[in-house]
Amino acid sequence: MKTNLPANPAAARIITVLAGSAGSFVLFAAYSFIPVLGLLAGILAPFPAFYITLRFDRLTGASVTIVAAAAFLWLSGSDVASFYLLQCAVTAHLMSELLLRGFSIARTMLWTTAVNILFFAVAAFSFSYTSGINLHLAAQKEINESIAQALAIYGKSGVKGDDLDALKNSLSSAALLIEKIYPALITVMLVLMAGLNLALFKRFAAGRVTGVKCEEFSSFRMPENIIWVLIAAGFSLLSSNSAVSTPALNILVILLVFYFLQGMAVLLSMTARVAYPAVLRAGLYLMLLFQPYLTAFVALLGVFDLWGDFRAPRKQENL
Repeated sequence: MKTNLPANPAAARIITVLAGSAGSFVLFAAYSFIPVLGLLAGILAPFPAFYITLRFDRLTGASVTIVAAAAFLWLSGSDVASFYLLQCAVTAHLMSELLLRGFSIARTMLWTTAVNILFFAVAAFSFSYTSGINLHLAAQKEINESIAQALAIYGKSGVKGDDLDALKNSLSSAALLIEKIYPALITVMLVLMAGLNLALFKRFAAGRVTGVKCEEFSSFRMPENIIWVLIAAGFSLLSSNSAVSTPALNILVILLVFYFLQGMAVLLSMTARVAYPAVLRAGLYLMLLFQPYLTAFVALLGVFDLWGDFRAPRKQENL
């Protein structure tokens, strides 16, 4: 890979590593110490190492991750440092490697997410085995405590009687659903991490990197064979055995997120053909945030794009 370091490579490498490490450290620290408000910052924490790997070379990018992890180890202990490596290392370095090898955006996101899941599963199993803590029960306890806190807040705010009972039933149903699909929700966060880092790179940095092809998001397309996994997961939901239906539900949620992205790519491709005002486009995106039925429609659009090929240019027939 061609490096873009200037004439004094040693000094430039040190400055680059320190700047990238500081950026990644600050982003992940915001997530660690302000979990809700810093969520976006935590998702973007891999970006400095990801970008520097593509902009310069693999060694410089790896040094960014190592220095930032060492800073967390020194200031916050091994737990935070390990979590930083678990969340950021694979995303930053596997994504850059896949792009350097010519992978498309869709395949880069799929492979990065799959490897991240593997690392998270191994880390969870290792922690559970060494500590004796059942992580599934711990997750259920955390979910139930969050529901109880939410109910207490609503109770103090004046919600009483039947309204409070209806809210309690709704939150209890939501808790049961979250207990089933929290692995999928974690995976969706990893998908967002890969996608947002790729989007940030495409928007602001792709022009500065040579030898890396990063196509437009409107060309995002899932590998065709994945549709059979989606179909199999859908039919598996009919099983009365929770050991079959629960994993199938998680797989279905994850794949529908990817097909939602493909549906969004189809919409972007369609709207690009017509000069819609920016206000209408912004309104569409806002509706996607608040209208679950519209979100489901976009996901279905992504699924049927496999057969409909909605982005193919339409040939005009001579009459």
